[in-house]
Amino acid sequence: MHSSDTTKKQPKKIAASGQESRRFFRVECTLRTEFRLHNHDAWLPAEVLDLSVAGMKLRFNPFQRGRTLRPEVFEWADSRFRFPLKRDFFHLDGHFLKIYQRSAGLFTAGVEFDEPSPEEQFKLVELFAEFRRRRGAI
Repeated sequence: MHSSDTTKKQPKKIAASGQESRRFFRVECTLRTEFRLHNHDAWLPAEVLDLSVAGMKLRFNPFQRGRTLRPEVFEWADSRFRFPLKRDFFHLDGHFLKIYQRSAGLFTAGVEFDEPSPEEQFKLVELFAEFRRRRGAI
């Protein structure tokens, strides 16, 4: 009998109901960002609740420019994000996954970045480091 025949395969980990399965570790934070949906010209403010090199969780007000944007507008919607970094903006493309929560007039949504380059990943780490420095100063 070969050793591979006697080795038991480990079961795949499956996220329990209500939990998310992610490829990269996300860190909780509170950062400002703005986003612009692919077919819109206005930058909309949002708050980053957690961040990784692959994506983030956002909270934002869907009431913009005198109307409320429906959750369906955001599902799988391509978007451009900009983050304040060193007196400038760092831009990154991505897409919304879906609206996970609606409460108190705010939407919470998941975002996946579109294949960030190593340089863009480094800037994401810089964003989080800047958040940690500011938080430590409080």
